[in-house]
Amino acid sequence: MKTLLLEDILQAMGMKPNKAQTSVPIVNVTRELYEADNNTVYFRVKKGWKLDGERLKKHHHFYIVTEEPFLNMEKLNRDQIIMVADVKKAFLNFTSYYRHMFNIPVVAITGTCGKTTTKEMLKHILQKDFTVQATISSKNAGCFHLPYLLGIDENTDVAVIETAVSVRGDMMEACNYFFPTIGVITMIGVDHTDKIRLFENYKAEKAKLIQGLGYKGTLIINLDDEHISSMDFSDYRGKIVTFGKSKNAQFQIKDIHFDKNNMKFKVAYDDKVFKGVVPGLGSHNVYNAVASIAVAAELGIDIHIAIKRLISFSPLKSHFQLIEGRNEITIIDDTWKSNPTSLESGLRTLQKIPLPYQRKIAVLGRIAALGDYADAEYEKAGKLVYQLGLDKLITKGSLAKDIGTAAVAFGMNKQDVYHSSEPQDIINYFDKLLQPNDIVYFKTGGEDEAFEDFIDYLKK
Repeated sequence: MKTLLLEDILQAMGMKPNKAQTSVPIVNVTRELYEADNNTVYFRVKKGWKLDGERLKKHHHFYIVTEEPFLNMEKLNRDQIIMVADVKKAFLNFTSYYRHMFNIPVVAITGTCGKTTTKEMLKHILQKDFTVQATISSKNAGCFHLPYLLGIDENTDVAVIETAVSVRGDMMEACNYFFPTIGVITMIGVDHTDKIRLFENYKAEKAKLIQGLGYKGTLIINLDDEHISSMDFSDYRGKIVTFGKSKNAQFQIKDIHFDKNNMKFKVAYDDKVFKGVVPGLGSHNVYNAVASIAVAAELGIDIHIAIKRLISFSPLKSHFQLIEGRNEITIIDDTWKSNPTSLESGLRTLQKIPLPYQRKIAVLGRIAALGDYADAEYEKAGKLVYQLGLDKLITKGSLAKDIGTAAVAFGMNKQDVYHSSEPQDIINYFDKLLQPNDIVYFKTGGEDEAFEDFIDYLKK
């Protein structure tokens, strides 16, 4: 965080500092009471926290922005208590003030799948030329927004922020912190319909990135995705850049091929064709790569350089991660998340992996956060397993059992489907089932620790 003066923070909130509140350096701003410290401004945005002036008096230059009195207020100096009519409004005035201190490009990346990988690929491309502030791993919840924002300082050249949607309001909340100048929508599928009950409402929440850009700047979208293409862009006044296999895409993806543990591809842009290689398997990996290349180009990176840098990109843990297993089996750890789109992508990639693998086996757990869409999506998953001709299906847990039931109903041999809710039963089944050159794909949602145990058991 850039060190600020308390008086400037107060003025950003529309308040006039008194003499005791001038020339006070502030090195931390927080919404979390446990981060109380010296030279800190604490916004009491969260209700229910028990404030006690007796406990806080030990801190020097600790200031509380609140709209309500609290216990033992008299133990603090009057100058430390900043009473406001609306603490949330005061806090947003501060975040806007801090963000606009820095005239830098901010990239907001959203989508049902591909956000994290695209963000990491883009960071990998940019960091040789720029100082990049980026979200960490898949930590994209609202509680991380303020630390990420305050991670921007005088040395930051560009910020790359992953913007997730799990409830209504998430998109605009993120944009009200970061005020993005470039937006990316990777793809959209069914997800988080446990809290946003209708898929159309979930899709509309993703589309609010257009509003979050202030209807200007640059928007980079997957032209092959029907849900993105059907969005209303009529009010958008900025630049739209498209990518995908569509002949109308500005960054047109061509000639995708599997090559050992990599994907080879070509991308046509501005009447030129560029050849690329990206570590990791699956067409989705190529889409993520091309999205990151499109953003890098918008930020002034030569496309040849961007593609070259991706060759050294390290695939993310548990994102279709290939692991050498014992007894000459191959493990695919794709347990980072499970929604219908990522599951379909993973299963299709598994099916397309070329020989010499003997049998292709899927081990599936529950699909997270589906709400009313659960029955239909589990049935679709089972149908897909059958249609792809996978050799064996193992399901773990009462919900995932429906995938196996559907696979059998659509025509998969019942002897090729195994189910248990007991992890040890599945481990015992591995011992009986697996043979050299089998490839075993693991996918689950809901942080099922049993899948970590399965993978650890089968590792070399």
